[in-house]
Amino acid sequence: MTGRVFEIREFTLHDGPGVRTTVFMKGCPLRCAWCHNPEGQSFDFETMHLAGGRTKVAGADFEPEALAKELATNADIMASSGGGITFSGGEPLTQADFVEATIAAFRKMVDRKVTVALETSGAVAPEVYRRLIPQFDFVYQDLKHHDADAFRKWTGGELSMVLENIAFLKTSGVEFALRVPMIPGVNDSAADFAEYERIAAGAKLERLPYNPLAGAKYPQLGRKYQLPV
Repeated sequence: MTGRVFEIREFTLHDGPGVRTTVFMKGCPLRCAWCHNPEGQSFDFETMHLAGGRTKVAGADFEPEALAKELATNADIMASSGGGITFSGGEPLTQADFVEATIAAFRKMVDRKVTVALETSGAVAPEVYRRLIPQFDFVYQDLKHHDADAFRKWTGGELSMVLENIAFLKTSGVEFALRVPMIPGVNDSAADFAEYERIAAGAKLERLPYNPLAGAKYPQLGRKYQLPV
């Protein structure tokens, strides 16, 4: 079994508690207009054209044990800070079997005090979501829009599946937070946020500020960013 990753970023501070290593998995079922990791959308290897005529291939394949060994390198630092590893993307749950196997291998190598977190769109089959969520110590679940038509327009996905998975998450016993990427003119009005609060129903709800540099990578992939820069 192999999985495909487009970046492993050490010493991250915003992808869960403590010092973390974040694994960015290739492949995503959504095409969010504001995506700031467009190289994570396709499962395929992609060549990025950087400044100065340089190029970089987005994508590297790992076996679960090899990735777990690399992630365990800073285990002592992560444990002392209350940190751990976070699977992000892309959408990590599109490679569910690989992620599950990597978590199992990682936990055999390090103390349980090193936590494992997930950042997910929730746009995956409910049976996959329900199988994987209990594997994590903490989940960041995106809530990109509350309206089905707007969700489909701006992400290409189906909100009903995401809401079904959020309903399960609330009953799972796993610690979680719902995260709303605040996109100007798309989902950031007071009325919008009232709807997010209704869906959260008292669960932890976080606003993620819009990243004005989100479109910077698109020309490197020969693509055009869909929102005003």
